[in-house]
Amino acid sequence: MRVNRRQFMEGAAAFGLAAGMGRVAEGATPTAFSDWREGLLDIHHISTGRGESTFVICPDGTTMLIDAGDMSDGRPDETVLPRLPNASRTPGEWIAAYVERFSRPLNHKTPRLDYVTLTHFHSDHIGCRQNEVREKNGCALSGITEVAEHVAIGTLVDRAYPDYAFPTREAVAASNPKFFKDYLAFVEHQRTKRGTVMEAFDVGSRKQFALKRAPDRFPSFIVRNIAANGKVGEKTVFTHEQRPDENMCCSVVTLSYGAFTYYTGGDCSGSPARRDVETPIGEAVGRVNAMSLNHHGCDDGTNAAILAALRPQIMVIPVWDMWHPQTNAFTRMTDKTIYPDDRMIFATGLHEKAKARLGEAAALIRPQGHVVIRVSEGGARFRVFVLDPGDFSVVDATDELHASKK
Repeated sequence: MRVNRRQFMEGAAAFGLAAGMGRVAEGATPTAFSDWREGLLDIHHISTGRGESTFVICPDGTTMLIDAGDMSDGRPDETVLPRLPNASRTPGEWIAAYVERFSRPLNHKTPRLDYVTLTHFHSDHIGCRQNEVREKNGCALSGITEVAEHVAIGTLVDRAYPDYAFPTREAVAASNPKFFKDYLAFVEHQRTKRGTVMEAFDVGSRKQFALKRAPDRFPSFIVRNIAANGKVGEKTVFTHEQRPDENMCCSVVTLSYGAFTYYTGGDCSGSPARRDVETPIGEAVGRVNAMSLNHHGCDDGTNAAILAALRPQIMVIPVWDMWHPQTNAFTRMTDKTIYPDDRMIFATGLHEKAKARLGEAAALIRPQGHVVIRVSEGGARFRVFVLDPGDFSVVDATDELHASKK
C-alpha cells in the first residue's frame, strides 16, 4: 500500500503515541523511555523483522542512520520474521516513522538525517526490488530509497561511490542484481534534485561524520572510520584481485563518547575459510562497551579474535532470519574462556526456529524489540532499553552500567 505524506505523518504519530508507557517484562527495571536531550548519545537498533537499520542521535543532536534494509523479496515466510510492528507499512516506511518519532526533540520542521552511511549493498542493508514494484524518481522504493521519500538526507556515504568499482563494477552489481540500478538512480536523484552530498567512505577518517550543531561542546565524541574495501586503517588486508565478497568489503565504524565506545561493522566476516577481516579490525579497535554483531551472529562472523579484542559488555544481534544467530557464533559469544567479563546479549527479534535450535541457551538473549543504548552526558555511564516494536513501551531495561576503556 502506498501512503502519501499526510498519511505517513499520521501513521508516524500514531506509531509513537504510547512511547514510554512503561509496560515492563517480569524482572525488568520499571522505567519509561524519555526523549533524547542534549548531551545524551542514543543508539537505536530498529526492529522491522526484515533487515538491519540503526538510528543514532549524537550528543549535540546530529543524526545518523546506518543502513536501512528490506528483505521483502520473496523469501519463504517460514524462514523470516514477520514485518514489525505489522505489515501495514513497508520496512522503509517503518524506519522513516521511527526516525520521525525520535527526532521530535530536535524540533525539525520536517524529519531529516544529517548522515546516512550504508555498510554494503546487500538487500537486508539497503533494500530490494520486490515483486510488487513501487517506483518513483526512476527507482524502486525499498529500504533506503523508501526512507528518503519521507526523511531528508544531508550527506549519504557508501563504500564504493562514485564508480562502484571495488572489487569490480560487475561484482558490486551482482551483490544486489535486481536493485543495484535502482540504487544508482536513487543516488543520482538525491545528488542532483534533493541536494544530498554524496561521499565515499574514507577509511581512517575521524572527521567524515563530524558533529554539525555544537562540536565544541562535545569534543570527546568521535566517529572513527575503521575499515572498508580490504583496508583496516592504513593496513591492506586484501586487494580487488583476490575477489572479495560483498561482506568482506563492509564499512566499519566506532562511536566514542568519553569512556564509552560502540562498534558496528555490517556483515564483516572472520572465518578462516574466507578472508578474515575481523581479526585485524579487532586489533585496530580494542576494547568497546557495546557492539552490533557482525553478520547478524552468523557462524562466519564474530570470531574469537574480535571478541577477545573488543570484550563487549553489550552485544546486539540485528535479526530478521531463522539463522540469526547461528549456534557456533552464539557459543563464542557466551564463552568466558574467550574473555572473562560479564556480558548481556540483546536481539531485535528472535525466530521460533532459532529459539528451538539454541534450546535452553536462548534464554540468555534478553527480550526482543527495538534495542536502544543510551549513554549519559560525558559518556561515563550507559543503559540499554528494549522497546516494544509497536508502541515503544519499555519491555526491558538494564541497570546503569559504567563505561570503561580498561
